[in-house]
Amino acid sequence: MHAEIPWQLKLRRLTERCGIDRERRLLVLAAITGVVVALVALAFILPIQWAEHQLALLGVRDRTTGLLLIGIGPIVGALLCGIVITTLKVQLKAHGVSSVLYAIHRKHAVLPFKLAIRTWLGASATIVSGGSAGPEGPIVTIGATFASVVGRVLRLDPTRMTTLVGCGSAAGLAAVFNAPLTGIFFTLEVVLRDLSLRTFMPIVIAAVFAAATVQSMLGTSEPLFGAVAQLAATHTHAVSIGSLPALALLGVVCGAISVAFIRLLQSSEHAFSRLRVHQGLKPALGALMLVALGLAYAMLAQDSSPSLAFAAKDGASLTPPFYGNGYSVARAAMDPQSYPSSSLLPLATLLVALALFKAVATCITLGSGSIGGLFAPSLLIGALLGGSYGSFVIDIPVLNAVAPATCALAGMAGVVAATTHAPLAGAILVYELTQEPTILLPVVLVAAIATVTCRLFERHSLYTAELAALGVRLGSPADASVLRQLHVEDAGLLTPITMLASESAERLVELSASSSSEDFVGVTAEGMFSGIVNAADLKQALIHRASLQVLSVSDLFAQRVKALRRTDPLQHAVDAFTHADVESLPVVDRDGKFLGLVTRKSVMECWRNALERDD
Repeated sequence: MHAEIPWQLKLRRLTERCGIDRERRLLVLAAITGVVVALVALAFILPIQWAEHQLALLGVRDRTTGLLLIGIGPIVGALLCGIVITTLKVQLKAHGVSSVLYAIHRKHAVLPFKLAIRTWLGASATIVSGGSAGPEGPIVTIGATFASVVGRVLRLDPTRMTTLVGCGSAAGLAAVFNAPLTGIFFTLEVVLRDLSLRTFMPIVIAAVFAAATVQSMLGTSEPLFGAVAQLAATHTHAVSIGSLPALALLGVVCGAISVAFIRLLQSSEHAFSRLRVHQGLKPALGALMLVALGLAYAMLAQDSSPSLAFAAKDGASLTPPFYGNGYSVARAAMDPQSYPSSSLLPLATLLVALALFKAVATCITLGSGSIGGLFAPSLLIGALLGGSYGSFVIDIPVLNAVAPATCALAGMAGVVAATTHAPLAGAILVYELTQEPTILLPVVLVAAIATVTCRLFERHSLYTAELAALGVRLGSPADASVLRQLHVEDAGLLTPITMLASESAERLVELSASSSSEDFVGVTAEGMFSGIVNAADLKQALIHRASLQVLSVSDLFAQRVKALRRTDPLQHAVDAFTHADVESLPVVDRDGKFLGLVTRKSVMECWRNALERDD
């Protein structure tokens, strides 16, 4: 543990006098995090809303201005985003929500404050200018970064630091959607992958306080972005036995489309990464491709056909429906009045086309390096696919028991759940956005089937695919949770024979002959770890025994083994043993002083025992 500085010591003593122990202090921190992150979310989102509204008004008032915004807006925003990326560089190999996951599993949940500023500015430029992205992923990153900074200031241990970062993530998502349950389940399923009670309580508190703060500030319970409850509530979405086949098939469709979307995004990122272009200019190249799609759509929209009017239902503007977050189109897809009583086939075809355009636009925008979230695109793609599916099957016996609007809502849940591998978060999100109780059963069923279908063909989600490319394997949520909660010191440390690294190698051989130990540790005069000599190293040295007189212990360090800290999560030890052909690893304190050895066997036994206790 870090030594406490005076103000931290005073704070700890004050909380102890108030009867607040370490666990309760974490709950207080979770509440404070929820309130502050909610205020940050408002400061992030409200300017974006205002700017989008002003630009939309300009496009409606003057057709030339509207076409100019379509053609120049995304490029300007991408150039600004490129400047932000190159100016505010961070030492993290992943992006967006994936960067939060990477920090949790590889960096002790340490996220640099610069990441929040970079994400804030870059996402604002991308979304306002028309880039196909949403604000939810960025606010998750911003909230998690804020919590990480607070945790470092308070010098929390790695376990509590990780939980507090989860609180920031949950608070951000709860604030942006005004949906606390969604923030809770997304964080538990995706970010922390931990459903234990110790983690659950702080996450709940942070999400509830964030949602309550937003509702108090805005004076409404409606979400900042998303569906208006009244639109969904104008129709009954009750489930009957006859509707189950249609919903089950919709789940399979959503799962299959999600696989295609994940792989398309991966291909886009790979293609842009191979371009020999300055990193700051790549978002602009993606914006050029997006503009080409946008201008093509604007030309097609000149005839103001009824089908295309559906896509621009909220504003009679030329702005392509696949620009920005696309929530206005999602609202239209959710509204039962958007679907005529006859001639649904042309509308269904249009919705499929718009879903394809949205998927391509999102992969171009984010694959090229622009900053933004994937929640909004996934919601829109799901709404369009669901509405199209409901329109296609309306005349098919057995499958016509579900209205297109209900399919649109279920499709939203299905695609979000499948792309994130988080069925509870996907289902609860749609329920909280619509505030319609009768939709819960359809969306839960579709979300579950879509997730299972997607996992059959794609083991990684939109967020973990990037980590997998970096060699980071998260494992199952239960396994990852146990490994993060346990520390290296929990596995027990062996005390081997230690020698000064400068001593004669011949002396080490003599000790090995009179000792049953197979590992010898070299240390400095101050007790700092220097290296390890195992049985294989000794065997190799004995082949050249004549040279031992002129060699030191440090000369026998055949394999440079990286030492573990005693407070490291046990997952770090598992990863280290995976990459090192040794049976034991050195453990040091934070200053590098040698403490003992942890063995492969003891790590696995500690892990197994913990899993058995949890069962």
